[in-house]
Amino acid sequence: MFSFPLFKQTVKANGLIWVVLTAVTAILLVQFAVLEMTQNLLFLIFYGVMAMLLPAVFILISSNKLFASQVDRGSMAYVLSTPIRRSKVALTQMAFSVLTIALMFVITTIAHIAVNANDPLSLELAGSGAGITGLTGDLTTEMIVKVNLSAMVVCLAMSGVCYMFSAIFNQSKYSLGFSGTFVGVSVLANMLAMFGSLGVEALENFKYVSICTLYDYQSILTGGDDWIIKGAVALAIAVVTYVVGSVWFCKKDLPL
Repeated sequence: MFSFPLFKQTVKANGLIWVVLTAVTAILLVQFAVLEMTQNLLFLIFYGVMAMLLPAVFILISSNKLFASQVDRGSMAYVLSTPIRRSKVALTQMAFSVLTIALMFVITTIAHIAVNANDPLSLELAGSGAGITGLTGDLTTEMIVKVNLSAMVVCLAMSGVCYMFSAIFNQSKYSLGFSGTFVGVSVLANMLAMFGSLGVEALENFKYVSICTLYDYQSILTGGDDWIIKGAVALAIAVVTYVVGSVWFCKKDLPL
């Protein structure tokens, strides 16, 4: 149920953008965590915005290439002319999508753990920039893992939705249109909601129109459990959308 040649082809088509965005994400994370002038903005700016924005760019670009772009260009006809079933194509593309996102967060998590182990960040300092008060002690490895895990499952949910649109539509303009609108609204609303958390009450309600609201680093820093429930919802969205997209692709008529 897995096609290694197709997986290699997909990696080749998306590998460069993945490497670039993963490197940029890791470098920005290290800079925010190390430089004194940006440490108080680590959670507000990096984990609050960049941790969603940069993976979202990769998700938007790569998801369209999984199905819609290939059908649009006619290359899917070549793929299906070989002894490979649609279900194997869907599973292979799903595996690529999940693995690349997971690996991106594994790399950034390791980078942050390494930096923090050398110079632990004060939670009071980290919380001050994000509008969180009453925090004591230092940022721990467990917290870093939880924060990145929470961000990863939300990105998987975002990826599942874009995967579904790519599998449903036969033309890139529709796949990118729906996926781009979904990702754009989610990221923009998340950025506006960030200002709401800093006291701009008029913008606080934007968090309710973004899937990014399921990513809750504040709950982790304060020792709460809300992030687990929100993460479970995000994971459920990911599973449902990946399944719907796969089934739709396997059953729809293709202009081959």
